[in-house]
Amino acid sequence: MTKKWRNAREVFDGWALDHHAEGMEKSHRRSVEQAFRLIPPSDGDYLEIGIGNGYAIHHMAVNQYRRGRCFGLDISPNMVARAAERTRSLANVRIEAADFRHWMPPPETAFTCIFSMETFYYFEDIAAGIEKAVSLLCPSGILMILVNHYHENEASHSWPEDLSTPMTLWKAEQYLEAFEESGLRDLRQMRLQDGEQAAGTLCTAGTKPPEAVS
Repeated sequence: MTKKWRNAREVFDGWALDHHAEGMEKSHRRSVEQAFRLIPPSDGDYLEIGIGNGYAIHHMAVNQYRRGRCFGLDISPNMVARAAERTRSLANVRIEAADFRHWMPPPETAFTCIFSMETFYYFEDIAAGIEKAVSLLCPSGILMILVNHYHENEASHSWPEDLSTPMTLWKAEQYLEAFEESGLRDLRQMRLQDGEQAAGTLCTAGTKPPEAVS
């Protein structure tokens, strides 16, 4: 019998309805909070790719970006509905159901930080996703990508088969190389301990160079 594969939207739409979203928040929150300590306050624009139930973008909107604007994307309309309910009292949050690979921000919008947790390995071409993210950063803007499905985390290797969902498995060094090739500098990579993954959550971050002064 031929195995039926599901796309990421189908998976996350289901998870939004069966309370799996709360489980993801619980398992990811520790890593996300560690990563957020590395993001400075800003009155600019923040973009989160893959917002889930909205716990992370809510944090940013009331903390580092309380004087800025927070844009959030998720491929799952059901997750977007959950996140919209969670952030409905926050005037500086804008949430959309969209595939980041085909999405564009409002005209003349450039982000001081783009953050993503557990999203990029669902892209068939991770490098293209990184390049697009970098193109949307303002000078000195930060890109930060967190993943648990990566080569060095052997416990994650079965996830595509377990979930019947295609995923792209990269080594940690491939994320660094792609960041560098996209033009980012001040590269940092660390494994954040979340108590769930023995190998830790892989966090890769880089900064877009400032504009040259003529």
